[in-house]
Amino acid sequence: MKVLPLLCLVPLSITGSHARPSQHGPKPSFLTPRTIHRDWNAPRSDDGGFLAPRANPISPQAFNARRSLEYRHDLYNTEEASTLDKRAKSGQWENLNGSMASYPSPVSWGGNRMDLYYMGTDNTCQHKYQEGGNWGSWEDLGGSLDGPPSTCSWGKGKMDVYVKGQDGGCWHKGYEEEKNGWGDWQDMGGDLKYEPTSCSRDKYYMDVYASGHDGQCWHRKYDDKDNGWGEWESLGGYLDSPPKAVTWGSDHMSVVCKGDDGGAWHRKWSDNGGWGDWEDLGGSVDGAPSACAWNGRVNVYVKGDDGACWHREYKDDKWGNWQNMGGELKYPPDVVAYDDKMEVYITAPDEAIYRRIWENDKWSPDWEYMGGSVASKPNPIAWDNGKVDVYGMGTDGGCKRCYG
Repeated sequence: MKVLPLLCLVPLSITGSHARPSQHGPKPSFLTPRTIHRDWNAPRSDDGGFLAPRANPISPQAFNARRSLEYRHDLYNTEEASTLDKRAKSGQWENLNGSMASYPSPVSWGGNRMDLYYMGTDNTCQHKYQEGGNWGSWEDLGGSLDGPPSTCSWGKGKMDVYVKGQDGGCWHKGYEEEKNGWGDWQDMGGDLKYEPTSCSRDKYYMDVYASGHDGQCWHRKYDDKDNGWGEWESLGGYLDSPPKAVTWGSDHMSVVCKGDDGGAWHRKWSDNGGWGDWEDLGGSVDGAPSACAWNGRVNVYVKGDDGACWHREYKDDKWGNWQNMGGELKYPPDVVAYDDKMEVYITAPDEAIYRRIWENDKWSPDWEYMGGSVASKPNPIAWDNGKVDVYGMGTDGGCKRCYG
């Protein structure tokens, strides 16, 4: 296995009245060679784990059960969504209320439609949407969740939600506007250690990825042109985080994760070559990596064990070196790419959101203070021709939105 070369670049400075999060100098720990060495590309069997019948499965009837509408409205819609004071020159905050036990997951199928999902304090999946600027009330989608939902859209009027159930299985619920809206929750099987992730590379395909208790990365594909859902496929590996799946188009997918050796790992699929090998990206990672894919590039962002934000880019069929972007992170970062731009968001120890922007082939020099009072990783999304929203779980347990 070829180990890719690593290099620490000089971090950029932070200036301005909100000169937080603080900069980190490059600490040796992030780039120090690791002591655990495994062959990620050696064949592995299921060992009767991921695909075995679960010990205490939840029945589809129980997973689809809902409590009373009156109870739901009182719990999640205590007041109308309100706009908070403007906290930064580039955006303002809006309180969307709710009673959250996970960070929110946004998705847009295009135009001025935005949908939000999260796991409530009662472990149900909650949904809210706006179309043209007016948010509806929170809608109870039921379920019995054990982690944040993953969402993707595979065309106008189509979106799907994937969750880890409290029985450890992967559950799925689909929405199709032309087929009377929501279907039932469907048990997809598996034995998940963390929440699943999903992506759609064009209007015919959805792909779901999960980390099993066996440490392997598992994949399942939906093909709308062929036979619907395929079987679970093992991609091997030794994961210590949920996988993150990204795509730049119908001919590509990339999966990134944290390995049990503490480093970042990557595996790529192409339509003409299938799955490549796992690649060791190195580093010493705290939490799950984030990534985006655009114009033939893959950009990976992590929280290092030194607390700083680190970045590595795949471009022109090769990986560059790790770049220390500084900052002081409370949770892993997240990123969104659009129109040849990237925006990276972090939550600092002061519970405010900060961002840096890649534009015109260079980074903004400083972390920009966005304000807020957030108790989760930020979750950004680009939508409606260049708009960027950022969502997070507030310190009061409500859903917060920052928009420009």
